[in-house]
Amino acid sequence: MKTFVPSSRFVVAAAVAVLVAAAFAVQAAEQGPTAPSVISVFKVEGMTCGGCEASVKITVKRLDGVQAVEASHAEKRATVTYDADKVTPQAIVEAIAKLGYTAELVETKSATAEPEATGLLATLRACC
Repeated sequence: MKTFVPSSRFVVAAAVAVLVAAAFAVQAAEQGPTAPSVISVFKVEGMTCGGCEASVKITVKRLDGVQAVEASHAEKRATVTYDADKVTPQAIVEAIAKLGYTAELVETKSATAEPEATGLLATLRACC
């Protein structure tokens, strides 16, 4: 009968995997349940520069439930990630309109819950 003796690389990889899993469990427990997020794209007319983009970003980001905002005067659009239980696309359109721009909802989709793996987690996923 052969006895299994793990190599040192196996032991290290297993220990790292356990530590990574524990870190994610602690992080998830600290954050609690997360509300489902949605991403809406708005056509925004009237932005002409980076200052316009910044105004839209700052104003929309102040709305309760908004998690992220990207705006582009060149593409004439704003992309907003938000909690649909706290803010509506209409509220976002109205906030942009108060700045003097016209906004129209183009598309809404569900945001993915799993963030992209980076660093050690990406390395572990690639090898195992």
